[in-house]
Amino acid sequence: MIQVIHRALDILELIASDRSRLYTLGEISSQLKLNNATCANIIKTLVSRGYLEQEGRKTGYRLGSMAYLLTGNYSHKQELLEASIEPMNKLSLSLNEGCILSVLKDNARILLHEIKSTHELQVINKKEKEAYLTSTGRMILACLEEKEQKEYIKKYGLPSSDVWGGIEDEEDLLLELAKIRKKQMAIQKSKNQIVGVAVPIFMSGKVIASIGIYLPETRYTASMQERVLDELKTTAETINKKLNEKNTEF
Repeated sequence: MIQVIHRALDILELIASDRSRLYTLGEISSQLKLNNATCANIIKTLVSRGYLEQEGRKTGYRLGSMAYLLTGNYSHKQELLEASIEPMNKLSLSLNEGCILSVLKDNARILLHEIKSTHELQVINKKEKEAYLTSTGRMILACLEEKEQKEYIKKYGLPSSDVWGGIEDEEDLLLELAKIRKKQMAIQKSKNQIVGVAVPIFMSGKVIASIGIYLPETRYTASMQERVLDELKTTAETINKKLNEKNTEF
């Protein structure tokens, strides 16, 4: 048996046991009874390979995008990441706001990749969140075929009033989704005064993901709104072009 592999898997399993929180190096080494330096070296490797990620310096760790790619059944997942990361980096650098790439799995928005801003006040995004609660989740739902939307509603139900106000029945929800689809943009303001703006990502004419910008409402000024909308659309066009060019090669 190769001991370091067992230790790496133990670390991943521990962090995966509660994805709603961060695990510090001290917690991990203590719970798994590992030497701090050994644990730190393994974690460093897992972070470099994308299986773990860190919120910031001296903070805890959570599962990274590669861990989700191994377990998630996401179509075109590797092509999606390859096409998206560089344009997302440019977008986040330009706006200095958090940027995420999301897909839909069951009734959840799954975060595949995230780039954080350098602001002290930042939005903390969960890896998994109910699709109705997020702008990227709503954006993907809006771009599904109506038959797929109705199947989704039948399986997972309507959003509650505290999740999406003004939705009384299926007709209301389909109407709101149609409005989002027409604009090719979803904008959501949470009760915590966080604004999420999202646009769709397509491959071969079918929505496969969404990219979004999340920022505190205090920074979402009139001038910032215009920049976010323009640059998000431009970034999505770049990603779409890369995806569809790559797709025609096969």
